Amino acid sequence: MNLQQLKVFVLTVQLKKLYLVAQQLEITQPTVTFHLNKLQEELGIALFHTKSYHVIKLTEAGQAFYHYASQIHSLSSEAEATMDVYRGTAAGVLAVGSTHTPATYLLPPLLKQLKASNPRLTVMLDVRPAPFILDKLKRYELDIGIISNTRVDDPELVSKPLLKDDLVLIFPPDHALASAGELQPGDLAEHPFVSHEPGSISRQLIDRWADSNDVKFQISLEVSGTEALKAAVKHGLGYGMIAEAAVQEEQLEGKLCTRAIPKWVPERQIYAVRHRNKLITPALQMFWKSLAEAFSEQRK
Repeated sequence: MNLQQLKVFVLTVQLKKLYLVAQQLEITQPTVTFHLNKLQEELGIALFHTKSYHVIKLTEAGQAFYHYASQIHSLSSEAEATMDVYRGTAAGVLAVGSTHTPATYLLPPLLKQLKASNPRLTVMLDVRPAPFILDKLKRYELDIGIISNTRVDDPELVSKPLLKDDLVLIFPPDHALASAGELQPGDLAEHPFVSHEPGSISRQLIDRWADSNDVKFQISLEVSGTEALKAAVKHGLGYGMIAEAAVQEEQLEGKLCTRAIPKWVPERQIYAVRHRNKLITPALQMFWKSLAEAFSEQRK
């Protein structure tokens, strides 16, 4: 078993077509088949259900082997890229994973600063839900994750809280509750509500708050995107609850009003996360430090 065989195996699982693997590795399709057959022969067990590879479906053993092979492949690629940096043949790559709110409203100025000091650095930004980001970090497919979550509790990962990610109420400026006196949870039940989609972290937090305060929402609309939710509130479909960082621009422009959610208990923060065993490259070290510095004042 060698690295080339592992690379062919991992790409076959990911791309599902042998000709695509051959194109990416710049080898012939029969060579791809040879490596797959040789790998299974050396392991002494079938990794795929068929020998023809027309349908790529892993056996149970193949699924277990892929877990390790993908990590070895990622680490091998990282090692090659790092050596390229030291040889002066490349500027390096920083793979960043982020959930929607930090990727849209917090990271752009920091990435601009990073690029200004490292103009040849390539930054790859993958915007996904938190569970996807954490999984990619554990597979060594990302250098760092910036996620909104209630907590990060995994022995394989190192996490650093950057900023509270509290939800706030948002209203159009002419909404009755925008300028009302002190709000009580029950006041919100009397007006139409634009809700996050079921299953999202925000919706889970909001539902727990509603249950603990005996609030029954009048849900007028459920949406799956932050921008869509803000647009619905602007057009008078109801009030909403959203991450405070996501609405700062509209608040400054006077397009939306914000208020604290009554009896809200903060649970969520924005974290910087990396794998405990992943190499800390100069670019990652610089970015990790810049994140800590950028949000240190806001945490006080």
